[in-house]
Amino acid sequence: MYVRFVVATPQQNPWWATGVITSARILGDDGVLEPYEVDVVEAAFDWFNTHLPCPPFQQNLNSGRWTQDAVAWFLPYAREPIARMWDLVAVLKQHGVATRMLRSHFPGRIVYIDDFQIVAETPRQPPSR
Repeated sequence: MYVRFVVATPQQNPWWATGVITSARILGDDGVLEPYEVDVVEAAFDWFNTHLPCPPFQQNLNSGRWTQDAVAWFLPYAREPIARMWDLVAVLKQHGVATRMLRSHFPGRIVYIDDFQIVAETPRQPPSR
């Protein structure tokens, strides 16, 4: 089962939601984080940048190989990256940002895979399986 963290209330369609990493970056860019929260977010981002391969989103979007529906999902055994995501979720929740963890056996057509994650062309509604 694949795992994805998104910003969405229970009433919102999570398949249209923004990812937690993007939302944490936006809060930091807006200057609303407390200094200790900046430290938590930066530590998580530093860890991801050091240990997690970066899928070629921009290159593949520009070339038309991927669409805007291509999103990253963690592999179920990617324990350390998933644990780091919970640090970001905690910061977002401190600011009243609703988050959800999605799980799916069928996240869409897989267009990229590495040791920790996939990128899938994820449909904008949950699969009906």
